[in-house]
Amino acid sequence: MPVGTLALQRRPPTLGVNDLDEILARLAAHGIDYEPVETYRSGVRHGVVLDPDGNSLSLAEGPTR
Repeated sequence: MPVGTLALQRRPPTLGVNDLDEILARLAAHGIDYEPVETYRSGVRHGVVLDPDGNSLSLAEGPTR
């Protein structure tokens, strides 16, 4: 990459959801794959859904109270 060129990292859009497990189960029932769910120290749970073309969508669920 030439010096001075700005490299932009592509990140999938993130949608906040209320029940990540339910959504992932419904997507899996329709043959849609997803990456393993990560849980952060803050309690936020995060998963990435993949479509057949390799596009991704990030889903995040806030910590339980």
